[in-house]
Amino acid sequence: MNNRLKGLSASILAIIALIASAASAQASSGRVPANSSNELDRPNVILMLIDDLGWADLGLTGSTFYETPNVDALAKEGVFFSNAYAANPVCSPTRASILTGKYPSRFGLTNHSGYSGAQGPGHQLKPPQIVGNMPPEDVTLAEALKVAGYKTAHVGKWHLQAHHDTSRTHYPEARGFDVNIAGGCNGQPASYYFPYTHEKYPQNNIQGLDDGQVGDYLTDALTDKAIAFIESNQSQPFFLNMWYYTVHTPIQPRKDKLVKYRKKAAAMGLNATMRKALPEHQSFSHAHQDNVAYACMVESMDENVGRIIDTLKRLGLENDTIIIFCSDNGGLSTGSGPMSPTSSGPLRAGKAWIYEGGIRVPLIVKLPGKVKAGLTLAEPVITTDLYPTILELADLPLRPEQHVDGVSLEPLLTGTRGDLEREAIYFHYPHYHHINTMGPAGAVRMGDYKLVEVFESGKVELYNLREDLGEQNDLAASMPELTTKLTKMLHDWREHSGAVMMTENPDYKVENDWRTR
Repeated sequence: MNNRLKGLSASILAIIALIASAASAQASSGRVPANSSNELDRPNVILMLIDDLGWADLGLTGSTFYETPNVDALAKEGVFFSNAYAANPVCSPTRASILTGKYPSRFGLTNHSGYSGAQGPGHQLKPPQIVGNMPPEDVTLAEALKVAGYKTAHVGKWHLQAHHDTSRTHYPEARGFDVNIAGGCNGQPASYYFPYTHEKYPQNNIQGLDDGQVGDYLTDALTDKAIAFIESNQSQPFFLNMWYYTVHTPIQPRKDKLVKYRKKAAAMGLNATMRKALPEHQSFSHAHQDNVAYACMVESMDENVGRIIDTLKRLGLENDTIIIFCSDNGGLSTGSGPMSPTSSGPLRAGKAWIYEGGIRVPLIVKLPGKVKAGLTLAEPVITTDLYPTILELADLPLRPEQHVDGVSLEPLLTGTRGDLEREAIYFHYPHYHHINTMGPAGAVRMGDYKLVEVFESGKVELYNLREDLGEQNDLAASMPELTTKLTKMLHDWREHSGAVMMTENPDYKVENDWRTR
């Protein structure tokens, strides 16, 4: 070979080596260049959890007063689960179920804030003591993704440390998150307006958002932080745990939206329906979605979901990002009076109840190219399923010893299977709550049927949810064999999973019963 050819060959070999070196560097970073047409090695993950958003609070589930065009569009671009459930009818346990893949009753986190709930001579049963945080030995979803090379951030409400604990031992940064913005032990904001504080409720003051200005709205400000995180980490896979405080109380709208919804309420004749309610045990369920301020909050939530999606599109990340949209429990639709913020109809009751209004939640999953678009699936699923689902969609190994109660939804999302072949899902709420006059209860859903057990009386109720979404026709007496079977399943599950039950209160006095005060 002449010298000229030898020189050319050497140059070609050098170029090949350079390309190989660059490819190796890209692989080790988990990314390819932003201007490349190749897919990312790992998809980003954005988990949007809305606080107290009811199943019926979206346009796609039938709301005509609230406006949610961005969430509705997200459902059309992904899969909407019409029978999705929170693992608990209040927030903290459900949040723990998402991050651990376990029923919260398995490790004693069955109520919010490390609080066992009301008790005393007016309560027939004594609630069990609970923990206010996830067990430190559990590998959280964030920790699993961080080990796999993800940059992890929590933005918004956390509420997974007991209120009486003044440390930061169980804050997001201690459970796998590189970044924590506004996440602490508080369950709601003191105010939705900067500086997000209130002299009467200092325990709810938002920390870590001191760089705002008067007039800033919390839902917008959290999204600003989330967008900044996405922009700063677009060159590597990231996990954004976007847990909004909205639409939880206090009901404080963006004021610029009020006129619009006042006019809309008047045009729909909703003002005339105010103060109408449906009796629910010794409580009331709000009968209509007609709260103007709440409607403004729902729209602000939807706008900010849209802002995050638009950011992904602008950065060319949309096709490489898993987006999950969910709520932590049912809507706040019941109370001692008729004017709760929202209505859960056609579902029965709402937040803090084991009826469908308290535990059925909207769930959407999107990942272009892998998750089928435009599907609505009726398979019953639960928030424990999100952990293994995210791992499998990201092509990461499952952790069955950790997410023991979760089942990956990947086969449903990709269309490779039509059902999960799971026998049943379970619910356990052994606590009193001031907006729930049913009292402590549990439930099991198997197929179309759901059995509810009231712990004070031992009474069981059976409903066919396909035919009776509002749980009005109790079939327990007419279907005794199925009732017996489901009751045994529920009791066996409690025993095998370690769910702690209530005990009789020896100091109970019927004349002091809390529901008759």
